[in-house]
Amino acid sequence: MPLSLGALQASLPLPVTHEVTSNDLIDISPVVAVNPVNNNDHLVSGNSALAALSTLGENGSALLEMDNNMEVDNKMEIDDNDNDDDSDGIKRWIVNPPPKPRKISEKKRADTAAFELWIEQNQQKLSRDLNKHLLNENDQSGNRKVGVRTFEKKKIITSPRDYQLELYERAKVQNTIAVLDTGSGKTLIAALLLRWTIQTELEHRAQGLPKRIAFFLVDKVALVFQQHAVLISNLDYPVEKLCGEIVDSVAAPKEFFDKTFSQNMAIVCTAEILYSCLHHSYIRMDQINLLVFDEAHHTKKSHPYARIIKDFYVTVQDVDRRPRILGMTASPVDAEIDPKKAAAELETLLHSQIATPADPAALQLTVVKPKKETVVEYGTVPAGFETPLHTALKALVDEHWLFRKPLAYTKSAAAELGPWCADRYWQLFFREDESIKLEAKTERSLQWERASEDVVAKHTAQVREAYRLANHHVFAPPVLDESMFSSKVIQLIKMLRDQFKGSGINKRCIVFVDQRNTAHLLTDLLQQPSMKIPGVEVGALVGGGKIGSGYDNHKVSFRDQVLTILKFKRGELNCIFATSVAEEGLDIPDCNVIVRFDLYKTLIQYIQSRGRARQEGSEYIHMIERGNGLHRRKVAQNKVAEDALRKFCEAMPEDRKLTGNNYNMDYFLRKERNQKQYTVPETGAKLNYKQSLICLANFVASLPRPPEVALQAEYIMEAVPGGYQCEVLLPSVSPVRSTMGIVYGSKAVAKCSAAFEMCLLLVKGKWLDQHLEPAFTKQLPAMRNARLAISSKKKGDYVMRTKPEVWARVGGGFAELFVMAVTLTGPGMLGRRSRPLLLLTRERLPRLAKFKLFFGAERSSRVSCVPVPGVIRVGGEDEKGFVDGLTTFTLRVFSDVFSKEYDATAAELPYFFAPTCKGHEFDFSALGVEDVSSLVDYATLESIRANESSEYRFEEEPEEFFQDKFVTDPWDGARKFFIHRRRHDLKPTDMVPEGVVPARHRTWKMKLVAHDIKNYSISLWTKARGRSTFRDVQPVVEAYLMPIRRNLLDGNIGNEDLEPKLCYLILEPLRISPLPVEIVAMAYNLPAIIHRIESNLIALDCCRLLGLGDIRADLALEAFTKDSDNTDEHDVPEKINFQAGMGKNYERLEFLGDSFLKMATSISIYTLIPDKGEFEYHVERMLLICNRNLFNNALEAKLEEYIRSKAFSRRTWYPEGLVLKKGKKTDVDARHTLGDKSIADVCEAVIGAAYLTPEKGGDGELQDDRDIHNFNLAIRAVTAMVKDPKHAVHTWDQYYAAYEKPDWQIAPANRTQIDMADKFAQRMGYAFNHPRLLRCAFQHPTYPSIWERLPSYQRLEFLGDALLDMACVDYLFRRYPGADPQWLTEHKMAMVTNQFLGCLAVYLGFNRSISVCSPQLQKEMAGYVAEVEEALRVAKEEAVKAGKREEEFARDFWVNVSRPPKCLPDVVEAYIGAVFVDSGYDYEKAVQGFFDAHVRPWFDDMALYDTFANKHPVTILGNLMQTGFRCRDWRLLVKELGGGGDGEEESLMDNNGGEEQEPQVVCAVLVHGVPLVHAVAASSRYGKIAAAKKAMRVLEAMGFEEFRKAHGCCCVVGEEGGDGDDEEEVEGVKELVVDEVHGSAI
Repeated sequence: MPLSLGALQASLPLPVTHEVTSNDLIDISPVVAVNPVNNNDHLVSGNSALAALSTLGENGSALLEMDNNMEVDNKMEIDDNDNDDDSDGIKRWIVNPPPKPRKISEKKRADTAAFELWIEQNQQKLSRDLNKHLLNENDQSGNRKVGVRTFEKKKIITSPRDYQLELYERAKVQNTIAVLDTGSGKTLIAALLLRWTIQTELEHRAQGLPKRIAFFLVDKVALVFQQHAVLISNLDYPVEKLCGEIVDSVAAPKEFFDKTFSQNMAIVCTAEILYSCLHHSYIRMDQINLLVFDEAHHTKKSHPYARIIKDFYVTVQDVDRRPRILGMTASPVDAEIDPKKAAAELETLLHSQIATPADPAALQLTVVKPKKETVVEYGTVPAGFETPLHTALKALVDEHWLFRKPLAYTKSAAAELGPWCADRYWQLFFREDESIKLEAKTERSLQWERASEDVVAKHTAQVREAYRLANHHVFAPPVLDESMFSSKVIQLIKMLRDQFKGSGINKRCIVFVDQRNTAHLLTDLLQQPSMKIPGVEVGALVGGGKIGSGYDNHKVSFRDQVLTILKFKRGELNCIFATSVAEEGLDIPDCNVIVRFDLYKTLIQYIQSRGRARQEGSEYIHMIERGNGLHRRKVAQNKVAEDALRKFCEAMPEDRKLTGNNYNMDYFLRKERNQKQYTVPETGAKLNYKQSLICLANFVASLPRPPEVALQAEYIMEAVPGGYQCEVLLPSVSPVRSTMGIVYGSKAVAKCSAAFEMCLLLVKGKWLDQHLEPAFTKQLPAMRNARLAISSKKKGDYVMRTKPEVWARVGGGFAELFVMAVTLTGPGMLGRRSRPLLLLTRERLPRLAKFKLFFGAERSSRVSCVPVPGVIRVGGEDEKGFVDGLTTFTLRVFSDVFSKEYDATAAELPYFFAPTCKGHEFDFSALGVEDVSSLVDYATLESIRANESSEYRFEEEPEEFFQDKFVTDPWDGARKFFIHRRRHDLKPTDMVPEGVVPARHRTWKMKLVAHDIKNYSISLWTKARGRSTFRDVQPVVEAYLMPIRRNLLDGNIGNEDLEPKLCYLILEPLRISPLPVEIVAMAYNLPAIIHRIESNLIALDCCRLLGLGDIRADLALEAFTKDSDNTDEHDVPEKINFQAGMGKNYERLEFLGDSFLKMATSISIYTLIPDKGEFEYHVERMLLICNRNLFNNALEAKLEEYIRSKAFSRRTWYPEGLVLKKGKKTDVDARHTLGDKSIADVCEAVIGAAYLTPEKGGDGELQDDRDIHNFNLAIRAVTAMVKDPKHAVHTWDQYYAAYEKPDWQIAPANRTQIDMADKFAQRMGYAFNHPRLLRCAFQHPTYPSIWERLPSYQRLEFLGDALLDMACVDYLFRRYPGADPQWLTEHKMAMVTNQFLGCLAVYLGFNRSISVCSPQLQKEMAGYVAEVEEALRVAKEEAVKAGKREEEFARDFWVNVSRPPKCLPDVVEAYIGAVFVDSGYDYEKAVQGFFDAHVRPWFDDMALYDTFANKHPVTILGNLMQTGFRCRDWRLLVKELGGGGDGEEESLMDNNGGEEQEPQVVCAVLVHGVPLVHAVAASSRYGKIAAAKKAMRVLEAMGFEEFRKAHGCCCVVGEEGGDGDDEEEVEGVKELVVDEVHGSAI
């Protein structure tokens, strides 16, 4: 079966790893070599690294799927050619055979089947949801043919940027009036021109020319604030805003304006402000370099726009000193006059030429006009009349000017809106808070007129009476009745109800009115309970107005307008009543419905208000009065005028038209004679100029891409001597990124030339095949069956090492022994006297970290294993006795204390025990090298060697003989005693006192003997007793039975487990050991101590095997410790098969190592592969850090053998290889079961351990100190784990040593780039050595690289992302040493989320420096910046109210701000990457310095973000289902539409730059096997979020019992069910189960 589109997009193919030849041609070598690694796996090597990426997991793992129509034999024979190809040593990853179907529960099988059936039954509806955005790619070859036919039928215009950039280029050289439809990017052109003008000005100033400044002129005060907000969000230059309310209060205007003009590069102001400045000569016209006229159609008659030109512009005699002019308008016509005449007048006044698209349809990709326009009639509006309330109020206050406008308005409103609205106006007008102000105003105005006190009192009393009348007026609840409302209002409300019926929640509507009072009254009406429309949230958007112009008696600020627009964007409002302020300028979201409640008066009003209906399928409604001929003529005249305007634009001279790069292409192609042509020798396929556009577009369409991104080729045109030269830019996933065409006289042919040259490169690189078809994806199957992700459920049985290698190096003689002192830091906790023991070994052991032993509840001590300096010489004859003594002592400890009698010589023992004469408090590490021998207690050694046991003569021993002896039972190895004293009051035949621990031997338990002290002491069985005789008269001793517990590493114990038990004994049947009791007391701890020492040494063995022997022992052990079956599952409530007493497991180190692995490989890839894009970087990094690669390399190194997965066992700590003469055999289980992912996780943990190991060793204690990190050792660990030439470095310095500075970085910087670097040095504290590198960090991919010859920031962003991630992880790891990985991961999310980084970008002012060429992105940035600034302002106000300083605002205010445009967090990461590269890869300066100064202050209190991760909708849904409804039988299932693939396979990158995603997966929430809700989205990520939100809306309104009844739920919490399992595949079924119940949405 061929691969479908859904599956193709979900499994993003990776680019081919290639070599560049001397001819700079890409050499494709799709040769695959297969070498056996083990019985089940194969290792793939070679120059081809071709794969398809589908899932990017938390640990950087990815899943690769095999293309169904490509056959790859996993049982390939190895031939000579393949082996030869392996010589480069490049190892890729293991290719597993097709996995067998996994078992799946019948319940999950049923849910999957139900989901599949539901999709099948609802296919038609889901297809409609897709909105026809998906292509059917079941036949890839057929698709290419369809693609060719599609491109043949239409012009190759992929973006309106052709027109925008052409207009920008034209505006740089001549005065221009841009006539473009609303929403087509006029502001973008102005911003680009301002940036270019300012940059040119900087160059001029550097040359010593006089300073000049740019002006952005607007017609309305509100637009001053908006356009200023847009510009400062996009320009990193000082830009000031000026309007009347700002400058009116200035006391010294000359000084104020001089300072303002000198400190800024551009001014946004109303035209009146500039005219006044010119009039007063605060500035001269020749001091201005650019004049931008927003809404330029206002330039007529005596408008300030026109007066500026007439009075000042034309008077500048030197034309070269006149400023450049850019006018912007949607239409040059603003009145009912002939378009030709209006356009001619506008051009004349502005001394500019109109430029408009030759083909306006080309802009429809971004400018969507209403699908339909509707005329709705309402009944005849009567003449204005007075309501009874109006009449009564008029009688009281008609004489006073304050009430004349309100009285006039309510008279007309009674007819236009209805009596209820007219009277409601007065109730709002006479609010309680306004009544006193009205009285005061009345009093002041009469006093000004010198009225008498009686007159003043009379009028104020009338105002007071008017207030009483208005507030005591009885208002009936409003209903749609003509007695209350006009036909016009009734018709409006009916229309709104119809528009918002059903799907109203997804709609946005603007109702245009003439007066702000009308907007407020209609808003108030629809907020009345009886008139509220379900799903409709209303608001008002009006202009500033004047005090007294409305019932609210205050001016509307720009901030009020911004807040309303923000609510409209967020969906908090979805219907706003607006005056003409919403027609032009303001950045208002695209709407579905536009209603002209009050009909427009001019063509420009019609065009601008209609431009707000830009959503697909939107509707524009004209409301006209029935029988009103004027209204009908107005509608018809605007249609005619618009047609005339269009014809006028079409009839303009060719040099006025924006033709793009394709205009009249066939004509120019025929005209040019020196066109190239290429013929493929093998097939005869021909490539010419015109066909190259189609061929290239077809190639771009075949490139791998995230599902959110629509790829396209970009053509950048530049005027050069001789004509035009074009640069073609291909997406970052293309193997070739850009090339230049030949210079031609026309833009169309220059564009074809660039496409032709690019096609030639693709042909030479074999990316286009012999038939000129894309060959990029055809080469993928060579490794499409490789899997980068591995399952945490898949496990294997492996050999497990139980002893370190040093123990195995025995046999033969030895000349020296090394000493390790084993002491207790709290010997008193042992409960009896003890002495340290010495461990003597043939090789020096490393110093180990202290670890705890537990002797009882609240009784523990740390063990210190200290290597003693120096050695003990034992090679001579004189030392032979000493070695014999050590051997005897060691074997005696095993036999007496642990009942293991070995037949062993000194050469066979792996280590020796020795007594010491020093105490626990002695500092063994400070001993001199020559004094090592003095540590040994030779007397005790000799005593043990000479005496097998202590001689016992019954009655002849003194009293001291019966004190502090260690006694063993020869017949029962579990019975060990410490003798305390002799008991003269007891006889052997006395019964055992109560409270004594019962004996364990059978004769005692079966009561076959008397329970006296003698029989208690004899453990022989009945028959053996018959052959033995023991005295009835002999001393009785008080003793303590020692516990048999050996795992002292487990702290989960009680007092009864380890406390010695009182008993009474006779010594005749027992054996008195010659070992001193203080030595035995310490020897009892040896099993746990030796186990821990061996575990440390085994871990270090693996580290040395990997070349990482410098890793500190305790960190090595932690990295190799897996203490449960589900150690790698951080979000589960309980551990399965938990192994107690193993110490720290690898989880935290894996969290740290994963981040360092990401950083190290990112640096290496950035350094070694300078000619690839971000997408290829992600791919290359995934090949290195994926769990599959780590797992395979671990198996190759046999790392799995060294993992410690089993706790202490009393059977395994003994030495191996010795002959056991007496005692139980120790059968060692030398195998263990490990999950694939656990093995990969240990690899990352080893890297973390290397990172934490101090450069110069340590004392075994991990310090919370930032200086303790070992980059070099961690880098060696990364190299050892990834085993790939792309990361072959061993020290940090080698990274930068391998870096070759690209030409674009070291090229001379222009004045603009230097100025930017200077500003950043002042702002951020780092001065760039290469300003172009800084500029690159802020160059968005939409910004043409040809303008500054710089690449986009994407490569630096890739680098900076990994660097910042490392700094955040390091901070959390060190500051919270006890935090588990789940907590660390959740809180790291807050630090690296785009939501925070976007806010940080605004806070640092980075948004102003981004070079972007996308009007949509520009709008998004401006809106987001306004939202962040508002949230910050509120946070500062709240801090002040709380008695704090303003700068002590709550740092988590960003949590509730909208998601930012992706470019904002991107540039933060790119800036970090740029500083890192510029500083010579100085981590401390570039990364740590940035983190400490700008990131850490936001996270000093991490408690603020405890719930951040839990706000994920899927997590909330899981908590609601589990805790709210106690339901376990629910699932989130995802499936690709049209692809049949698994919906969990997410894209590699989320780099859509804010563009809308194309839906392609369906996600459903199933409750008890029945779909509850579903959502169609671009990817499984967005689908799950959308479905979870829908489900919560449905479920939150339900009570517990209602839910259980509705869904038949009888679940009991704790039963199996819910979303708790990994992805499982069944033959014929692909199921996705998302584990969101436990909060794994993070």
